[in-house]
Amino acid sequence: MKVFQIGFNKCGTTSLSHFFLRNGYKSVHWDYGKLALKIEENFKAGRLLLEGYEQYNFYGDMEVVSNRYLYAFERYYKLLDHQYPGSFFILNNRPIERWVESRKRHGDGTYLERFKKIYRCNEEEVVRRWEYEWYRHHSNVLKYFYGRDNFLLFNIETDSGEKLIDFIGEPSLKASYYRHTNKTENQ
Repeated sequence: MKVFQIGFNKCGTTSLSHFFLRNGYKSVHWDYGKLALKIEENFKAGRLLLEGYEQYNFYGDMEVVSNRYLYAFERYYKLLDHQYPGSFFILNNRPIERWVESRKRHGDGTYLERFKKIYRCNEEEVVRRWEYEWYRHHSNVLKYFYGRDNFLLFNIETDSGEKLIDFIGEPSLKASYYRHTNKTENQ
């Protein structure tokens, strides 16, 4: 069984990864962007998306932001669903204004600076693009998974470990292992 976190960073990606890791899952979180790049490389080569990362059960923060950005979770969630039947998908979220503020402060502001260079615009325009990407992705995911039981919309600020356990259907998991990890200052 595989679990894919398909929401944006700064929405509890580390907390979710640690929840599954503490509960005995093999978890990969971001991997310095190599996870997202490998997924894209595999797609372009016509391979299964997780080739080279098959040993994991939980996949989170599948993005890279350098001289460009790649949200592999956004681009490939449908193909992950097709290639790995029986998998679970978690759209992690939080109030959008808190997400934007956290992203702006991420890495002492270096994350925002990278996006300003990528988009070739100022902070206000970056924020508008982030908001657009947020709403587009959430809308697309909610439409795609509508009525399916392998999908969970999980608010990191109001939902609990019990909700994750109910979703996965493994009562042996410990709900207390879900706690906020890697919190950006002043969130």
